[in-house]
Amino acid sequence: MSDERGRKVINYLLERPIHNIEELELQTKLTRRQLEYSLDKINEWLNDNGEPLLKVENNRVVVSEKTREQFFVQLEKKVPIKNYWMNSEERIKYLFLLLFYFYDDYFSVNHFVDAFGVGKTTVINDLKKLNMELEQQAVSVVYSRKEGYQLVGEEGNIRYYLMKMILWDFTEHQSTFIYDLFIEKNELTGFQETKKIVETMLQKYHITFVENRLTEFIYTFIFLKKRIASEVHITGKQYKAAAMIPMKEYQFSEELLKADGISSQGAILYVCSWILGLSIGTPDKMTKDYETIMDLVERISMRFEALSGIRFSNEEKAVRQLYAHFRPAYYRLLFKLPIINPLYSKIKEEYSELYDIVEEALKPIASLFEEPVPEDEIAFLTMHFASLCSSAEDRQYPKKVALVVCPNGIGSSSILYTELKALFPELSFIGPVETNEVEKLGDSYDLIFSTVPNVRLFYTKKLVYVVSPIMSTAEKYRLISDVYTHIGNFNFKIPRVDKLLTIIDKYTMIENKSGLEKELADYLIKGEEQHTEMPEEGPELYRITAPDMIQTGVKAGNWEEAIRLSAAPLLKNKRISREYIETMIQTAKDEGPYMVIAKHVALPHARPEDGALDLGISITVLDFPIVFGSKENDPVKYIFCLSAPKNNRHLNAMAELVNLLDDQGFYALLDSSRDPKQIYEYIYEQSRV
Repeated sequence: MSDERGRKVINYLLERPIHNIEELELQTKLTRRQLEYSLDKINEWLNDNGEPLLKVENNRVVVSEKTREQFFVQLEKKVPIKNYWMNSEERIKYLFLLLFYFYDDYFSVNHFVDAFGVGKTTVINDLKKLNMELEQQAVSVVYSRKEGYQLVGEEGNIRYYLMKMILWDFTEHQSTFIYDLFIEKNELTGFQETKKIVETMLQKYHITFVENRLTEFIYTFIFLKKRIASEVHITGKQYKAAAMIPMKEYQFSEELLKADGISSQGAILYVCSWILGLSIGTPDKMTKDYETIMDLVERISMRFEALSGIRFSNEEKAVRQLYAHFRPAYYRLLFKLPIINPLYSKIKEEYSELYDIVEEALKPIASLFEEPVPEDEIAFLTMHFASLCSSAEDRQYPKKVALVVCPNGIGSSSILYTELKALFPELSFIGPVETNEVEKLGDSYDLIFSTVPNVRLFYTKKLVYVVSPIMSTAEKYRLISDVYTHIGNFNFKIPRVDKLLTIIDKYTMIENKSGLEKELADYLIKGEEQHTEMPEEGPELYRITAPDMIQTGVKAGNWEEAIRLSAAPLLKNKRISREYIETMIQTAKDEGPYMVIAKHVALPHARPEDGALDLGISITVLDFPIVFGSKENDPVKYIFCLSAPKNNRHLNAMAELVNLLDDQGFYALLDSSRDPKQIYEYIYEQSRV
């Protein structure tokens, strides 16, 4: 507990009562020797405090419930441990905080030596590393005899680095330790005291934060308010004061700063923009920005539906959920505020085709902000669309009730809820809820799934499983194994992949052990039917079309005839019913040219229940382009008519189509070729690239 490595190991030990040593090595990124040293040190600490020791035997670490409780208590403490030794990464952050907060103090190397208890050479190396990190924000640490060490750069960039540092530590590691250490050592206003003030004002102005975003805001505000009070000018910020002053976020910012004697409008506008980029966007027609943001949300939703071939059954719910995320995203993009999505890599891996479609759907919006939408923002929106696209059945079983706790926001909550329902159909689920809602639920549940370890959950005396909102196949397998092990009245017990691998390895040569392990786990989780009949990624584009569904040189008199002609191959191949065609045309009459998704490109489709019989897409090239009524993208020459009986199985093919629509070579082929086989072969070859 006296260094960062020990705390990291403890964070992982909290997740489960039994751990495999090799898994712990991978999770902590420690060598076997480093891990064993940390485990020995933790046991020394437990022994000194009269707690049960970790049992390290048979390549496993076993943690008793009493020991886990003690770990929770220690990690929840806001007062840092005495005689704590910072590692290099922590010293660098602490250095930045010193220079950031005490910007008007004089600092020499000797000050840093005293603060850290290390030598001058170590401090100088830490300063060099800090400078390398600050370079990305055009900020540097500069020394002069007159002023000592100072942060030099645009004030906006300096503040941006602080925000991003706190965001990263909290979202990636769920850790505020170094900030609590700084607050304690330098006697700053504490977290709990600041939280009371902030929460009171949030209630007063009816502003809502996701639980984790509130924590990040409070810590950042503690360090930031002194610099805000200095009224250092921030260049390049274009605040629309006339639009922001009537907002409740402006009034909140004004009162919050007034409590610290800060009254300048520039400071209030700065905090207001920051709040707008963090708080949940509740659709409210009375706010001045409602029409602007709702218009963007509806455009994104319609474009996603057009590109993906998915028609949301509950449009109002979809739009409200997207609004809640997009309003703060809009202000983050507008005011260049930092965003970090620790699940970005997992989302791109697990929902790659959906990510590509969302990225394409956002391209017209990006032009408003003069730069592409950051990948982290795209990943967050992908989570929202993934939960909206889910078609998992809501089965109810009275045996056990599971509570889902997720303090990370709507996207994470929705997708975790959907994943867990698919993994555990034997359970009934309630939630998702934030941590502070758990106590209100009494004894209405049997076990808890949470995205973060929290001592309050431990005190419920229920089984607590710490999970990632986006789980890999291996993580799903491990979770199923843990749950089935601990809940005795489940009739099914999942086989262990490591045992199967050991048996296979005895009698065969395994060329790709990790690949085999993943596929075995995937098979065991999904079962025979899903594994063989419905691959997770869905079929490629070439598998859902064919030469006899590709038409060139087609003549049509108007848009309605063009849709009927484009749908004819699907009807002939019994992929759709006649009602499906009539629904597409009627929807276009009711809603306008929803299917025109790009310049000269239309993708007509309807909902599965409207007569989609089998998965398929036809491709039609018109001899003479037809006006569909789209101001931006008329006239239409290329029509891709889609039939999708299941709401998300076709997404891989649609992601491939989105990429083809950016390929000028594809259009050139469609314009020049009269041979459907040649076009089909091009599609096939592109899918293999």
